[in-house]
Amino acid sequence: MKYIFLCVIIFFFSCDKNTRDFSPSPTAEVEQSDKELDRIADNARRSLPTFFRNLTRPEAGANNFFVKYPLSDDDGDAEQVWLGDIRVKDGIYYGRLANTPSLPGGKKKDKLIIFDPDKITDWMYTQDGKIIGGRSIKYLLEKNPETQRTKGQQKILLMFE
Repeated sequence: MKYIFLCVIIFFFSCDKNTRDFSPSPTAEVEQSDKELDRIADNARRSLPTFFRNLTRPEAGANNFFVKYPLSDDDGDAEQVWLGDIRVKDGIYYGRLANTPSLPGGKKKDKLIIFDPDKITDWMYTQDGKIIGGRSIKYLLEKNPETQRTKGQQKILLMFE
């Protein structure tokens, strides 16, 4: 059975003096036919105008804008990656890999990727310390039994709106 890899389902927090910075964690494997993840992806695509409106005209306290996007290798294996530093120029969408993908192919963290917004499977940003969007992160964390969640995972769940 094929699996799809979801990167950055858990964020580790590192703070400098003025900003909270997200960096990616290890990957998780989930069944490719997970109906709830399909529903989350459909909703993310339908609500993209909200994401892009907030990206282009962020309110005070809004930052850490990411989209989740599927990358495929030559064998047809897929990995979901988070892209940050989202830009749109001349109708072309760009984002930088938030982590180094597990798939072979040499793509590394911070590599600029051109992406198709119709293939986005999730989006997120933070607003005053709360996670807006990121439904796949919440879903996957909640699938993990509460007694097996790390303190970091519990903390992340509390950040959701």
